[in-house]
Amino acid sequence: MKIMNLFICIAVILLLAGCQSSQQSQQPKLIKEETTDFDIKTAMEMVKTKEKLIVDVALKEKVSKLEYEEIEKSFTKEFGSRAQDILSILFINNMDAEPNADISINKNILYPTVFHEGIKITKAVIEKSEFDNEFFNETTLKIKEEYVGADEKLKSWNREYIFTPNENGEWEFSGFSGTLNFSGEDYNLNYLELTR
Repeated sequence: MKIMNLFICIAVILLLAGCQSSQQSQQPKLIKEETTDFDIKTAMEMVKTKEKLIVDVALKEKVSKLEYEEIEKSFTKEFGSRAQDILSILFINNMDAEPNADISINKNILYPTVFHEGIKITKAVIEKSEFDNEFFNETTLKIKEEYVGADEKLKSWNREYIFTPNENGEWEFSGFSGTLNFSGEDYNLNYLELTR
């Protein structure tokens, strides 16, 4: 009986080891990584197009339901699936309001943009990763903006826009990394001077 248990135990161990090695062989193997600089002026224009929408909305007090629907379309065109994240930062969602009531802009936020004093595009690069299985190949454009001024609260602030090429080879926004905004009574759109 002991010998039988020993054989079963060894068989199970060998089976598990075989499964693990087959899983490892299915993992894609990185062949090459490449980083190249992207034109900083083009990067600036790409970011300006998106951030102008934000500044234009933030300068308002309220918008009508119809205006909001147009704003939502514009944001969806520029930000895709992340549009609702940004709209939820900019607008106050009043669940008790009448269905056609105006929608108020949240004034206690600072959404830093390239239109604000001290915010600069500091880096724009294309990163390519090639794997032995082409399905996992990846190309991304990363545009980094940072606060380069003297304000201690914002000293380490940065945000990175991430783009991927669509089927036509055009750069399409796919997400962010970093900090989108600051909120609370200490902050508002005019916390930093608008320069452009």
